[in-house]
Amino acid sequence: IIGRWGNFFNREVFGEYSDGLLAMRLPIEAVRNRDISENLRAHIVEGTNYIQVHPTFLYESALNFLLLIFMYLYIKHRKFNGEICLLYLGGYGIIRFFIEGIRTDQLKIGDTGIAVSQMLGICLFVFAVAADIAVRLWMAKKPAVQSAEEVSEKSSSQEKQN
Repeated sequence: IIGRWGNFFNREVFGEYSDGLLAMRLPIEAVRNRDISENLRAHIVEGTNYIQVHPTFLYESALNFLLLIFMYLYIKHRKFNGEICLLYLGGYGIIRFFIEGIRTDQLKIGDTGIAVSQMLGICLFVFAVAADIAVRLWMAKKPAVQSAEEVSEKSSSQEKQN
């Protein structure tokens, strides 16, 4: 979360044109020419020297913070060890998928038009959901394990009956 703030202030990566509340303006001379898409060029106002874009790292930082809060609140309701890790992987994956969708400097898989980071994000999400379902199914089939206290109480009550 905090590391993304450094990326945001360095203006390392940004999204397409935006006129939204959180849009940021970047001087054209501070941006690599290849990162200015046709859509961004179409929205440059004559007489200005900036582009107005989505602050992707700001979005990512805020969404990761919301994910952290959700994980913290959910921890009381977890059903198995590792569930919070799967929740993080799935949440981070879906966040990455959407953030990468608005970036201008995407690395594509060949000529597919699919961004590598989007594919990684969706794979993380699918893995986390599949692993969560698999563990829950395994737990449902597994016989209930008795605690040491329950076994001790059960054996002592049987001894008393004898």
